[in-house]
Amino acid sequence: MLDFGKINPMEIPDIIESKDRTRAGKTLPPYGLYLVEVKFN
Repeated sequence: MLDFGKINPMEIPDIIESKDRTRAGKTLPPYGLYLVEVKFN
């Protein structure tokens, strides 16, 4: 990991593959999030 709690983009595939949610860092509650747009191509 890099400074300031940021994850190096190169580590993301390993984090996902490990299926260990704690490696991905903190999450925020979904309050106030909403779907704005869906595009189909």
